[in-house]
Amino acid sequence: MNSLNKFYYEKLQYYEEELMMDLANLIRIRSVRSDETSSPHAPFGNGIRQSFNELLNIAERDSFQFSDFDGYALHIDYGSGDEIVGILAHLDIVSEGNKDDWTFDPYTLTELNGFLYGRGINDDKAPLLAAYYAMKILRDLNIPLKRKVRLIVGGAEETTWECMEHYFTFNPQPEFAFTPDGDFPIVHCEKGVIQGTFTFETERVLNKEPPHKLIEIQSERQRGFICETCKVIMESQYPEAMKSALSDADEIIISNQTITAIYKGDKALSRNPHKGKNAFFLFAKNMIHLKNELANGEKLFSLLERYLLEDIYGKKIGLFHQDSETGSTTMAIPYVTFDGQTFEIAFDYRFPKGQTLETATSALQRFCTEQKLSASIYKSLDLHYLQQDSRLICQLKQAYKSVTGNEAEGITKGGISYARVLKNGVCFGPTFPGDEPNTHMPNERIRIETLFKSIIIYCETIRLLAS
Repeated sequence: MNSLNKFYYEKLQYYEEELMMDLANLIRIRSVRSDETSSPHAPFGNGIRQSFNELLNIAERDSFQFSDFDGYALHIDYGSGDEIVGILAHLDIVSEGNKDDWTFDPYTLTELNGFLYGRGINDDKAPLLAAYYAMKILRDLNIPLKRKVRLIVGGAEETTWECMEHYFTFNPQPEFAFTPDGDFPIVHCEKGVIQGTFTFETERVLNKEPPHKLIEIQSERQRGFICETCKVIMESQYPEAMKSALSDADEIIISNQTITAIYKGDKALSRNPHKGKNAFFLFAKNMIHLKNELANGEKLFSLLERYLLEDIYGKKIGLFHQDSETGSTTMAIPYVTFDGQTFEIAFDYRFPKGQTLETATSALQRFCTEQKLSASIYKSLDLHYLQQDSRLICQLKQAYKSVTGNEAEGITKGGISYARVLKNGVCFGPTFPGDEPNTHMPNERIRIETLFKSIIIYCETIRLLAS
């Protein structure tokens, strides 16, 4: 174990109360993007501007140098040198959703059984402060550094990323960098991403009168999760028989010949579709054997059965790829809607090394042409990958082992972090194997032990990279 760790821990103990106060002050701010309150120097709205001001007040209190870049981003500097060690974090958060799903007030820092709770606690306010306090500790210990250390903070990581585009218009790329917005040991590969929708019109049925008809399909138009709830409205000449077919529904309401069925799945991130139960798939499985008896659903259920249903890897659609180092593709369905005329099926495809944005997009376009679908791409990002023997990753491995005693092997994730804007950067912490931080979900949390250990790791990481 590094001999400096003892001194890092002693300083952390000294700052523990102040750290918790700073964290509580950041958590109380609902820093969700609000275009309605956008203004000069607050391009992402009042909440994010308030969180920027709070962090700048902390930096001013501690006599750090800082700069604000028009409310898009800010940075806090320590040390000097022509080269920069960058740490990229963000202060914007996703909405808390339904507060009734929370055990605690999402905007009050709450401690219970070794965990800290609050919206943004893990993504990314506590990790941001972990990096900030690592800078403070190194300064207090007068650790000699040859490079400037720069904490770079954005305000639109959860949305459109103009923050980083604006920031790097005025500032150079760091020589080395990491973002504390993911997992330990080291996320050396973030999969490529294509998010979009398939749409098609309902078919016309001639010369026959099927006994059932779809009226409407409702599910939340979300991008980051698999379909969690699905509400289906149908008309049927035989409503009781239809009710029997909808065996996986959580609730069924019959009014004359109108049937309303509600399906509930699991809240699972779309980058990990294998971790949840897709609500729409439950409905589809109930209905596939009845597709020829639907006045307007035969194409939908044929498409699902042949290409999408229960295929979380994209095999049926021809998009499967597996790499021995960076894993396999995933294909998720975040939502499906039908308004009586148009079907819309959202998809979230992620791919490892060996697949490319160009080949994947071409395969999707070919599929749409063959199936007579219209495709709309919402987001497309190529894979971000660093070799595990790069100088940066070797230093991160050394820092991780010196604190934990464990070897740090590179891992691949499907997430999207600021590492993608870096020429030489990766995602590094704070979540350890076995942690369940409930990111983007109710009761978001971080283990206190995880937070403290992350600070020590970041102390040693910064020392190695900057010296």
